[in-house]
Amino acid sequence: MLYFIPVPTYSLIDKGAFQMKQTGKEHIHFIGIGGSSMSGLAELAVKQGCFVSGSDRTDSEKLRHLREKGIRIYPSQSSDNITDDIDLVVYTLAVPDSNPELAEARRRKIPVVERGVYLGRIAAHYKYSVAVAGTHGKTSTTSMLSSIALCAGINPSIHIGGVFPRIGSNVLASNSDYFITEACEYHENFLNLHPYGGIILNVEAEHLDYYKNLEQIQTAFSKFAASCSEEGFLVVCADNPSARKAAAAAKCPVTFYSTQDASAPYYAADVRHAEAGTTYTLCENGTPIGDVFLHVPGIHNVSNSLAAAAAAIRLGCSAQDVASGLDAFYGTGRRFEKKGTYHGVPVIDDYAHHPTEIAATLAAARDILAPGGKIFAVFQPHTYSRASSFLEDFTKVLKKADTVIVTEIYSAREKDPGTISGASMTRHFQENGVPAKYIPDFAEIADYLKSCVKPGDLIITLGAGDVNRVIEKIVS
Repeated sequence: MLYFIPVPTYSLIDKGAFQMKQTGKEHIHFIGIGGSSMSGLAELAVKQGCFVSGSDRTDSEKLRHLREKGIRIYPSQSSDNITDDIDLVVYTLAVPDSNPELAEARRRKIPVVERGVYLGRIAAHYKYSVAVAGTHGKTSTTSMLSSIALCAGINPSIHIGGVFPRIGSNVLASNSDYFITEACEYHENFLNLHPYGGIILNVEAEHLDYYKNLEQIQTAFSKFAASCSEEGFLVVCADNPSARKAAAAAKCPVTFYSTQDASAPYYAADVRHAEAGTTYTLCENGTPIGDVFLHVPGIHNVSNSLAAAAAAIRLGCSAQDVASGLDAFYGTGRRFEKKGTYHGVPVIDDYAHHPTEIAATLAAARDILAPGGKIFAVFQPHTYSRASSFLEDFTKVLKKADTVIVTEIYSAREKDPGTISGASMTRHFQENGVPAKYIPDFAEIADYLKSCVKPGDLIITLGAGDVNRVIEKIVS
């Protein structure tokens, strides 16, 4: 394959990022400040000298942490929380127009922006921002790149969708010129970023409650590629055809990586999987430049690490920095996270909620499974639209588990359409050869697993909702 991307002749349409006053201390209020992304943005705002307040419906450890940072936290959402001294209100797509704080801010004509727009404003403060995009693998790859940058002494500010144990949080605020962040494709949020450097891990059908089809998703990623600075770079997975297609829109140099094609500029040679981890030789333009050890399993994580390595080298990191940073990476919260054991049986939690993610996660579980062991997967479908759109794909990939326990669908932001349920999905799975069992109650799931598993087996929860609560009833 030829890895040459011609420079396109068109320019990206300016989406008009929100601008606020550049002098004085702004007061920024976050509606739903306890969310993983919102809490991180609130900390970054404090670091940039803003006065920050926020509200959430329930207390949490994250909110207690924010209070320690000097952030004013309201324990409920009320119009009384919106005062005239607020310069900007930030909300998420999950916040309805009827929310009392959002409605009051609009009534007072206080500027309001969606989370993705505000993230773009944060990123604009940094000379070298790197945005990690893709329908899967963003959190792991962002964490890997952050680990390499920390080992290299770059000391970046970091914004991740999950907890990165090395920094004990999902965010790190620094005074450096570097900022590493996830770039979410939902509602084209990543088009607010305009990063110095970008990564495209993969492009697949996803978020079909917003996008109508893969073609629309492809168009969004092409716009993201075009939004990267001409002086910067774009790193792209050569193994994903749609990612390669998106790369054609880039106006900056494009670097490809692959786990399949040895002619790619960055390639993983001699990949070896073992229970302790995965090793491979990192090759740059066909030349070995270092040996890599990963503590996280699966060929998908080898691919993620190649993306992080290529981006890190473009930022000036050495091959030794790459090896050290990846060796120091032990995973991210809810990404193949080992939570403990039950009578010697490993209990793992994973955020996988798309068929491709589930396939990769179950393959990684099989790589570390003891001979003769069985995989017990607890699958919580995430959103009705995803359950409907990918029913046949879920059916195919869940056959890779030995036993599948299906919970009720986690609705997230959606209303029940009455056309699909955890029970109906289970019947479809059973009719098509999936060893599935429907158990909606988490305590009953825990009891069932305790009665079934034997030494050598593995328990894994799959889903982006609250399915990890099952683990609390298994592992003390």
